[in-house]
Amino acid sequence: MKALIIVEDDAVAEIVRFYLQPLGLDVIHYRDPLKALDNLEEICPDAVVMSARDFPRHWKAIVVDLRAARPKSACAFILLKGDFFPFEEAAKAAYLGVNGVIKEDLSDKAELERFQQLLKRYVEIDDSRVSDRHVPGPWDRLGFAFSHPVSYEPIAGSIDTISSSGLSFVPETTALVSDLEPGLVIENASLRIDKEILSMRCRLLRNGAVMAFAFDCDEEERDTIASYIAGRTKREIRALLNR
Repeated sequence: MKALIIVEDDAVAEIVRFYLQPLGLDVIHYRDPLKALDNLEEICPDAVVMSARDFPRHWKAIVVDLRAARPKSACAFILLKGDFFPFEEAAKAAYLGVNGVIKEDLSDKAELERFQQLLKRYVEIDDSRVSDRHVPGPWDRLGFAFSHPVSYEPIAGSIDTISSSGLSFVPETTALVSDLEPGLVIENASLRIDKEILSMRCRLLRNGAVMAFAFDCDEEERDTIASYIAGRTKREIRALLNR
């Protein structure tokens, strides 16, 4: 299963990739819409995510070309809109066969939910990979902290969601991380998984009230995280029985 991202802004593309990869989709990113159009038939994606803000004219040509060969049920085309997206453009998107239009800012939980629901509706996603994205419950023993790369100030907070490839994180004090730019590699991060503490590197994908990180870890550490996530149902049942 393949997903094609056509977005000029690398930070936005990384956030989209962050939510696509745990679903078992191989992600291909193009910054040039003309190159994407030239390779569309060869790639034969199962989903296309394209920025209308970056490419207000090119998205129409690409969706027309895509729909000439594949219907909405065979390939989902999701359009990312900026702050301004007039009704006329939304009407064109519906007419041309766009599966859905969502805000580019996926830190909005409502938009993220719409994005994921669109993918699940139109793309045959492996259910075992969908469950990889986990929202911690009170029965979980999970924690994340890191050192500011310049001031070395410890940054604490709570995990919002976690998968074997990364996590979203709510810092206790946003002012302490306001100077961190997406793309920055954090060398000193600690992830608590039950009784184990993993020391790892991670890359910042998004900063703000909710931060997003991609793990830079080995397969053994990734398997440890995935195994813990897979056992969440047993932990929940055990917690309920012990009440």
